[in-house]
Amino acid sequence: MKASWLLGLAWVGMLAHAQEPPAALPFKLEPLAPGVYAAIDQGGRAGANAGVIIGSEAIAIVDSFYRPEATRALLAEVRKLSPLPLRYLINTHHHIDHVAGNAQLVAAGALVIAHRNVQAWQHGENLRLLGGEEKAGAAARELLATLPQPQLSYQQALELELGGRKLLLRHYPGHTGGDTVVAVPDAQLLFTGDLFWRRSIPNLIDARSGDWIATLERLTRGRAQARFVPGHGEVGDSADVQAFRAYLTTLRELAGQAWAQGLRGEEAQAQVLKALAERFGDWAYFKGLAAANVRDALAEQAGSKRVPTPLVELD
Repeated sequence: MKASWLLGLAWVGMLAHAQEPPAALPFKLEPLAPGVYAAIDQGGRAGANAGVIIGSEAIAIVDSFYRPEATRALLAEVRKLSPLPLRYLINTHHHIDHVAGNAQLVAAGALVIAHRNVQAWQHGENLRLLGGEEKAGAAARELLATLPQPQLSYQQALELELGGRKLLLRHYPGHTGGDTVVAVPDAQLLFTGDLFWRRSIPNLIDARSGDWIATLERLTRGRAQARFVPGHGEVGDSADVQAFRAYLTTLRELAGQAWAQGLRGEEAQAQVLKALAERFGDWAYFKGLAAANVRDALAEQAGSKRVPTPLVELD
C-alpha cells in the first residue's frame, strides 16, 4: 500500500477536526470506575483513545496518543486527579497513533511496557506505514528515531500492581501480532487497544483476520457485564465487541466467496465492497478505510498479505 493508512486517515478525524469548533480538551475524560478513566479522542484531535488507572500507590496510563498537545493535556488532567507517581505507560501495540507521546510520559516518570514484538517493530514498521524514508518527512523520522522503546516487555502475560489494584496484561493475536489487552478486574473493564473498534471500520494493514476473529470471541467469553475501551470510538460492551467481530467475519466471508467465484482485482473488490456497505456503510471511517479492508481481505485469500515478522524465540 502506498502512503500509510495513517496519512490517509490521520486520519479521517483530521478532516472532522477542521470542521469542528475548538473544544477545551482533545479528548473526553470519561470516568468508568473509581480511579479508572477512558480518554476518548474527540474529532481526531488526540488521534486515538487512551486510559488512566489509579491505585493507592501509583498511576498507569494506557497508550500515549498521536498528537503531542493531547499527551500534554492528558498529563495535566492526571495531575488534577492524583498526586501519585506515574509508574507505567502500557503501549497496546506499535502503531504510531498509540505511541507518539511516549517521550512525554517517560519524562514524567513512566516505565514503558509492551509486548516483546513492539520493540522490534516500533521504528521500522511505523516508518513503513508513514511511507518510508523519503515520504515520511524529517519530523516523522526524527520522532521515530527518538521515540522511547519499551523498557519492559513480555511474551504472553504480565501482572502489575498499583497498590490495592491489579492490572492483568495479556497478549492476543489479531490486529498487529503485538497486541496487549489491559484488564482491570476490580472494575470489570478491559482496555483493548485496536483489537476493538466500536462501530468503526478498522485498519487491517498488519492484521490476520482469522486470528483476530478468534481473539474477539475469547475476549467476550464469560464477560457479559464487562466494558471494553476501544482504540477508536466510544466505550462499548460485550454486544459491541460481538458486532465488531461480525464485521470482520462478514468481510472475511465475502472475500472468500468472491475468491471462490474466480473474481480477482477490481471486480472482486467492487463486489465485496458493495455487499459490505449494505450492512456497515454507516460505521465511522467506512469511506476512508473500507476499500483498503477489502483489498487486505482479498490479499489474505491469495496468501499474499504482508504482516510484520515476529521476533524469533531463542533457545
